[in-house]
Amino acid sequence: MLKKKMLSILVAFAMLGGMLAGCGNAGNQSGSGDEGNQSAEAETPEESKETEGQEEGTSEAGSQKKGQGYKIGFTDNYDGNTLHQQQEKYFEDLANEMKEDGIISEFYMTVANKDVATQVSQIQNFIMMGCDAIIIDPTSSSGLDGAIQEAKDAGVTVMIFNDGPVTSDQCYQLNVDCEYNFGYLTEWACEQLDYKGNVLLVRGIAGTSYDELAYKGAKDVLDQYEGMNVVGEVYGEWTSTVTQTEVTAILPTLPKVDLVVGQSGDAYGAAMAFESAGLDVPLITGGNRGEFLNWWMKAYEKNGYETISGVATPWFSAAALYLTVDILDGVEVPQFMYYPMDLITQDTLFDWEGISDSEVATTVHDLEWVRSELETQDEKENKPEMVK
Repeated sequence: MLKKKMLSILVAFAMLGGMLAGCGNAGNQSGSGDEGNQSAEAETPEESKETEGQEEGTSEAGSQKKGQGYKIGFTDNYDGNTLHQQQEKYFEDLANEMKEDGIISEFYMTVANKDVATQVSQIQNFIMMGCDAIIIDPTSSSGLDGAIQEAKDAGVTVMIFNDGPVTSDQCYQLNVDCEYNFGYLTEWACEQLDYKGNVLLVRGIAGTSYDELAYKGAKDVLDQYEGMNVVGEVYGEWTSTVTQTEVTAILPTLPKVDLVVGQSGDAYGAAMAFESAGLDVPLITGGNRGEFLNWWMKAYEKNGYETISGVATPWFSAAALYLTVDILDGVEVPQFMYYPMDLITQDTLFDWEGISDSEVATTVHDLEWVRSELETQDEKENKPEMVK
């Protein structure tokens, strides 16, 4: 399937007890906005968008239009790593700004903790709360289809981002081109090894589209070269702690490892596992986490260690919010879009000197970028094969 390939070479209610502090008061359902300022039912991806009688103003978060004051629900797959924590912060910061400007009247944030049934319940609760749109980092590629259909039937706009794609065609999707991104990183690494070596694959969370597609992207490249041998696989859940535990456990059973290919969030944990075992650290592809970048800088200065790092960074949560508001405003937005990867090479590594270990190196964009780089994409070229 042809997809638009983008590389930005830079180097950011039941819910009563489950709400995060996204609306200034965790679990507060009454909100602080004027209920009379809510929008009419949001139209679905299959319906035309019309903008009538809207008067534009100016704000930092975008163009405020008459009839705004939207209610937005946000449900994250989980928040057990720095990328998800940072994406929640980018979403919350922009949502608060939009709330101050009157673009949204209220927003609600929840976390599903990798549980599909929990996320389905959260979506259903957002519908009952009268949200105009729901933004979802999905726990499953197909397990949310029924809830997405419920939202569509209720006139609620749904935006999927990050851990998609999902099989439903009743939503918008801002996906990550995992096959391409991780294929690119793996190809680069194979070239450094002259296409010969033993490979350990570190996967993400089982059952997610992101993991399956990222794995396919890396594996398809490795399968092209007879000299590249996959000697082991572990699930690191995109976190350094889980990765270190899993890699430490499998290392005694493996021959010498020349390359570790992960899916971001795992590189530092892999490096620590090798160091703790008293082994030389092999070539490890990174995922822009500060802890790995800081380790890489020190390793480069000590012994010339070089690698590459790339990931679609957590600002995509803010992009998803910008896109959602544009859709509610009647702007025509492609149903299927891809968010680009931020790439860090040896030449740009020290641009990130001083980054916190808990931070993800991120390029922060704005509404103008969203409209020029995302809303201009070809939805037909970007439609995932799994979509019904």
